Amino acid sequence: MAERALIENRSRYYHDDDSGPINVYQCMECGQWHFTSKGPRNPMLDDEQVRKRIQTDREANYWERKLR
Repeated sequence: MAERALIENRSRYYHDDDSGPINVYQCMECGQWHFTSKGPRNPMLDDEQVRKRIQTDREANYWERKLR
């Protein structure tokens, strides 16, 4: 679920490849999952299908906002 949220965040907020959240981690204090912009990039963000999905979702989000 955390990785799906990472993809949705990158789709919705138009982060460049080297900015914004790039991975998720489980917090030792609260046990919840959080985004991070530090450390290694999550390998799924480099998967071609995921990159295409992010681009498609960005376009859909753009038109949804524009047509409101």
